[in-house]
Amino acid sequence: MLPEINYHPLQGRVLQDQGYITLAPTTPLSHWVQHFWQLNVPLGRYCYRSMPDNCVDVIVNLRNADDIFIVTPYSSARVFELQGPDAYFGIRFRLLGHKAIVSTPLEAWDTLADDTRNPDVFPTRVIQAIQDSTLFNLSFEQRCQHVSVSLLNASSQPSIDHRLMRFVRYSHHHVSSNIDLSERTCSEFGLSARQLRRLTQQHFGLSPREFTRVMRFQHALNQLKKQPTNAGWQDSYYDQSHFIREFKRMAGTTPSDLFRLSVLYNTD
Repeated sequence: MLPEINYHPLQGRVLQDQGYITLAPTTPLSHWVQHFWQLNVPLGRYCYRSMPDNCVDVIVNLRNADDIFIVTPYSSARVFELQGPDAYFGIRFRLLGHKAIVSTPLEAWDTLADDTRNPDVFPTRVIQAIQDSTLFNLSFEQRCQHVSVSLLNASSQPSIDHRLMRFVRYSHHHVSSNIDLSERTCSEFGLSARQLRRLTQQHFGLSPREFTRVMRFQHALNQLKKQPTNAGWQDSYYDQSHFIREFKRMAGTTPSDLFRLSVLYNTD
C-alpha cells in the first residue's frame, strides 16, 4: 500500500483561459494517480515553470504522439521551453503511485536528458493507450477515460519498502517542524542514515534532505493558497528571510510573483 497521507501538491497558476485543466480519477485509480492534466500553449514562444512536488509525470505531446516522456522528481523549479500552438497531456502520479504500474526502481530508468526520462519503463500497453488517445478527436474527459482503462488493467498492488513508507509519513507529519534525519531518527524507520539515502535515491532520485525540502515547500504553497496575506511560512521556516531564500531556490521566483503571474509565460 502507498503511504496514507493527505498530500496534495500544487503547481503555479496558468492565467490563459483553459490554459491548464485537470481531472481527478475515480477509485480505485485515484489511489495511484493524483490527476490527469492538459496544458494548452497559445501561438508563440513560451516557457512553463514547473514546481517540484516529488511526483512522477508521464507526458505526451498531443500534436506528436512520438513525443512522450517522463518527468521524475526534482528539487527545484524546472523551466520548459515550448513553441505554440501546442498541447500536452499528462498523468501525475501520487507519491510512489507510479509503482502500481512500474516495479523497476526509479534510479534504474534510462536517462534521456536532464529533464526527462525514457517512457519505455512503463508497460507497452499503457504507452500505446496514451499515444492512441492523441490520434482520435477526443475531449479532455474522453482522453482521461481512455487512458484510465489501460492504467487500471496494468496496475497492481505496489510493493514498497515499509521503511521508506515510514520515512515518507514522518516527513509529511513533521513538515511544519525541524525534520531530524539523524541516525537515531533513521533507526526508528528501521534503517541507517546511509540506507535511507540509498532508498530515497532509488525511488525518488533525491536525497532524504531534498525530499523533505520539497515536502516543506509544497506545504508552504498550500498554506499561502489558503491565506495569501498570512505569514504561512511561520510554521515551516526559521524566519521570513529563510522562507524567501528557500522559496526562491525551490520555485525560481518569489511567493508574490508565483501567485500573481502565470507559470506559462510568453518569451517573444
